[in-house]
Amino acid sequence: MNGRTYPKTANEPRTSVRAVPRTRETQGKTNGAPELDPRQAGSRTGSRVWTHAGGGFRLTSLIAAVAALHAVGTVATAQSGAGGKTTRVVVSKAVVQELTRELRLPATLMPDEAVDLMAKTSGYVVAVNVDIGDRVRKDTILVVIDVPEMVNELHQAEAMLKAKEARVRAVQAKATKAQRMVETARAKVRRYEAEHQLDEINLTRRQTLRDGNAIPEQSLDEARSAHAITKAQLEIAAAEVAGAQAEKLAVNADVEVAQADVLVSGASVARLRTLMGYAEIKAPFDGVITDRLVDPGAFVRSAAEGTTLPLLRIAKTDKLRVTLNIPESDVPFVRPGTKVQIDIRSMREEPFQATVTRIAAAIRPETRTMLVEIDLDNQDGRFTPGMYAQVALQLGGAAKAVLVPSKAIRVRGRETSVLIASNGRAEFRKVAVGYDDGIRAEITAGLQGGELLITSGGNSVADGTRVEAVLEDS
Repeated sequence: MNGRTYPKTANEPRTSVRAVPRTRETQGKTNGAPELDPRQAGSRTGSRVWTHAGGGFRLTSLIAAVAALHAVGTVATAQSGAGGKTTRVVVSKAVVQELTRELRLPATLMPDEAVDLMAKTSGYVVAVNVDIGDRVRKDTILVVIDVPEMVNELHQAEAMLKAKEARVRAVQAKATKAQRMVETARAKVRRYEAEHQLDEINLTRRQTLRDGNAIPEQSLDEARSAHAITKAQLEIAAAEVAGAQAEKLAVNADVEVAQADVLVSGASVARLRTLMGYAEIKAPFDGVITDRLVDPGAFVRSAAEGTTLPLLRIAKTDKLRVTLNIPESDVPFVRPGTKVQIDIRSMREEPFQATVTRIAAAIRPETRTMLVEIDLDNQDGRFTPGMYAQVALQLGGAAKAVLVPSKAIRVRGRETSVLIASNGRAEFRKVAVGYDDGIRAEITAGLQGGELLITSGGNSVADGTRVEAVLEDS
């Protein structure tokens, strides 16, 4: 080295260099040995270079000559590009074809509906009519709970209801009687009004006769007395009408109170009957019992008291949901109707086609994924909830995409490029990469299709190097 530096070629690759350990070969050298040009030495040995260091030769680290050591192929090839050496490289052709993205994810088969059946009332279990695996119809009685104290409360409430209903009937009879008393009093008023009018006519007539001395004074007094009597009777009858009407209003109020009591008692009876109904646990839908957690004789508490342990679990399995979680980066490409292929490994059957039924339309912050469901018909019961599946989603792509092997892509900093073999020489080409699954990459700019991309041996060639292209498949 001795302070001398060697220029790097224009297209020299940036590579790392490691120091080469001292060998016997180096220990036998003496002072005065000629110093070799590192570029020439590198071309001969390919792994180490000798330098003179005062008293003898020694093997030294080549970190200061990074490009010189690892540019062996580059320098030699660049020189041969003008004059002679040809480097053999493996190439693969860029093809134009339809690009279909496929995303494979694990999934689980879940029942269409599944519920835990809890006790709504406390008591002792007297009967469990089902076991795991039993298929049941809607409203089938599954569990019976004994609640004797509630039965007594119900009987008491029903008796009170009957008493209240009897009182309503009695008060309604009083109301009918009060109405009739009002009608009777009004009839008396009409009678006394008629009598009073007649007595008033007689009084007027006798007054005229008396003025002509046609009748004695006694006869006039009798007429006056009869007139006063009928007037008093009329007033009494009117008062009786008012009293009868007041009695009627009071009785009507009693009727309303009695009817309200009946409603209260009826509500109490209905509540107890509802609670008694909870003593029978019924199937909410057609399904299969997937778990049984209670036996006859066990005491169970109402879920309203904070108990969380279910008595049974039931699932609707005639239709299943294939559930999977889509990574956030692929969420924009999944919609209801997206085509999928479902592979249930445990069934040992061929994968079958389906479509996405529904999506959550929201990403879970804790996993950065979105829930997706696919409905699966299971009328014949051949699938079992909880099965593991592999789902391949077809995420679309491009009708005419330029595809190349991913290993042909070269990334340096922010620059993406490929080396192509054209007319017997290597050519550097900047490209833009779209979809890349690690095997194939989509080139969105820089290639047209049909180019030969160098996939192996590219580290020893540079732009303009003479190359011999060998197709990868040959």
